[in-house]
Amino acid sequence: MECSASPLMKPEEFRLIREFTAERFGLVIDQGKEGYLAARLFPRLLELRLASFAEYYSYLKFAPRCVEEYAPFITIITNNETYLFREMTQLKVFAEQVLPELKARKLQAGEKKIRIVSAGCSSGEEVYTLAMLLQESGMFAWGWDVRITGVDIDPKILEKAEAGIYTGRAFQTTPPAYIDRYFRECEEGFQVREPVRKICSFVHGNLLNMNTLFPDEKNDIIFCRNVLIYFDEANIKRVIDNFAAILDPDGLLFLGHAESLTRITSQFIPLLFPGAIVYRKKP
Repeated sequence: MECSASPLMKPEEFRLIREFTAERFGLVIDQGKEGYLAARLFPRLLELRLASFAEYYSYLKFAPRCVEEYAPFITIITNNETYLFREMTQLKVFAEQVLPELKARKLQAGEKKIRIVSAGCSSGEEVYTLAMLLQESGMFAWGWDVRITGVDIDPKILEKAEAGIYTGRAFQTTPPAYIDRYFRECEEGFQVREPVRKICSFVHGNLLNMNTLFPDEKNDIIFCRNVLIYFDEANIKRVIDNFAAILDPDGLLFLGHAESLTRITSQFIPLLFPGAIVYRKKP
């Protein structure tokens, strides 16, 4: 095999890998991505000493240790580019509208526990952003049990999330005051400080099986922004059904600006805020 450039991916090879990805992980690889996928997968062919993408498909499907290849494969096909304080309009609604209402509702019920999930959390920027906003609000300082859980299918990217170390573009929309207050400089960049990290945790899992990740606990809020674009319509409905199953009555769901539950489900009511839509689970 030539090492200077990746081989062409034949239409049949692309079809097989695309169908395997949808069947095994529920993820959609867009049509026309043969060249992109070939370039991304080529290093794996070299490492595994495989001669073609057809052989790589067979390895994924039938090799005795095929499960060990799932993690690098997922890392290759998913886009993990994100950054702190992404989509500030929604975050402002979360901090200024949702958190005060949530606190009032909890206190009225005689409860001081908050559970938030970041579904498809990638390298953890959203999880830590939410944790910083919670701490900055000052509303949950005394006696509150607060936990923000990030869930992602890629175990390698979760290692980065656990470390909580970021550089460069990760801070492109971060207010300078938050960097000073919630990060410490380290050799690799800037690490999230311990008071923020201690209320955050990360779980390896598939969004199609979210109900199994939280079998005994309901959540107050789920963030799943710019993730549903990787699923087909049937699996989007399955993901949303799972969200409904693990949310408290009146729990909230934040989606990306371009994502909508129209024609997907009737289990949520859209709440309109300036520049943002948040979905509330029907009681």
